[in-house]
Amino acid sequence: MSGRIRALLRAGFQSQWGSGAWPVAPLVMHGSVSFVMCALVADVLPAFGFAFFALALSGGLVLLVLLGEFGSLLSADEAGEWIEAQPVRAIELRIARALLVFSLLAVLALASLLPAAYFLPHADLGARALFLAAGLGQAALLAALLLTVQSVLGSRAEGLLVSLQTLLVGGIVLGVVLGPRLARELVAVQGLEGLPGLARLLPSAWFAGAAPLAFGATALALLALLLLPAPRAGNAARGRTPLGLALAPLRALAARVWVKRDERASFELVFEALPKEREFVLRSYPMLGIPLAFLVAGASGEEGMKREGLLALLCFTPAIYLPVLLVHVAASRSAAARWILDSAPVSPEALASGARKALALRFVLPLYALLFALAWSQTSLEFALRMAPAGFLVSLLVLPRLYTLLVRDPPLSVQPEAVETRMDWGGPLMGLALALTFAAVMAQQFVTTVPRALLVCALLAGAVALQDRRR
Repeated sequence: MSGRIRALLRAGFQSQWGSGAWPVAPLVMHGSVSFVMCALVADVLPAFGFAFFALALSGGLVLLVLLGEFGSLLSADEAGEWIEAQPVRAIELRIARALLVFSLLAVLALASLLPAAYFLPHADLGARALFLAAGLGQAALLAALLLTVQSVLGSRAEGLLVSLQTLLVGGIVLGVVLGPRLARELVAVQGLEGLPGLARLLPSAWFAGAAPLAFGATALALLALLLLPAPRAGNAARGRTPLGLALAPLRALAARVWVKRDERASFELVFEALPKEREFVLRSYPMLGIPLAFLVAGASGEEGMKREGLLALLCFTPAIYLPVLLVHVAASRSAAARWILDSAPVSPEALASGARKALALRFVLPLYALLFALAWSQTSLEFALRMAPAGFLVSLLVLPRLYTLLVRDPPLSVQPEAVETRMDWGGPLMGLALALTFAAVMAQQFVTTVPRALLVCALLAGAVALQDRRR
């Protein structure tokens, strides 16, 4: 390796994970999930079934971070023009970039692969090493596929990537909930031919059982990482979305009767600009996969889990997925314009309150519209009317508390890479989640008619208005 390639590789690593900025939280989470899931199935699955299960889990976790917080690994360096002006050849830039991507990707993948290799049944040291190599090859293939999609489609790939990430979030949650049950389907699978037709198309099936195909896919993936140009980091989207147009009448009404004068600026800013931030969309929208996954888990329960209980729980427990949205409210590629917020003649409390009201209308209300539709389709209109509106008002009550706990900066004022994720599930968030779970149980037990639901909603609406007046 030439000195110039080493220098480029070192500079790239320093810009990504240098100065101690290692992704400790994702590495620990991936390792923990893999350790628990693989330990549960290691004693019941044959070698091929276990390898397929573990590689599918590892691939899903890798894809999840590449679509979310580590999507910049596959994007062009912001200092690319300056680097290209240096006395280095284009092939050296490509080689250094491919080595950097694969090195960082290997660290992310090994977090879930190492626990799986430890539990690999009936395997010697060589077999475990081959399993790790297969996992790294799969990670390279998935990264190359994402890079190809983004390079070919450009900004048009955003909707596809959000949909894929939503399915991944739901699939991983569903896998954690139903993992042991799904593992039983692999007990008798001894090779690639034993898998169902669709399962054979997954990369984890190739890398678990078809060595020539796996090595060929790895070679193509590495070649793609070397030759494909990195897509430019996306700027904020332009134009109005269909959801924004649908909410326009409610937005006008809220601005007139709900939003105070000193809250209007941050309300309009967050409502209009936040949904156009690519990083925010990719990191927060896929959380819709969580309620969908729990709904599927409840519908497929072997003992007939009560759908009404599950849907009531989903309507009253936004603390499960709203924190992921809130911690990215401050993220923006246009964070250099923060001085406008810092110099605005309004208090930080007014900025935060306007932002919260925009979030309630732009994101929380559509979430509950989805939950209302799910409750109606899975149970009845009467049940949906009893649970969803009350759950929405409860979410409005807890939103200020969640916002205070999780949001440290003004909206749209921090670069996405610098956003601090402070979600202490062992502290206030855990207590809040338990309280909301209790509220869901009480609502299902006592809010048994629509008139009672209307009375509860009136009381909750009064509490929301009183809370807003006090603030």
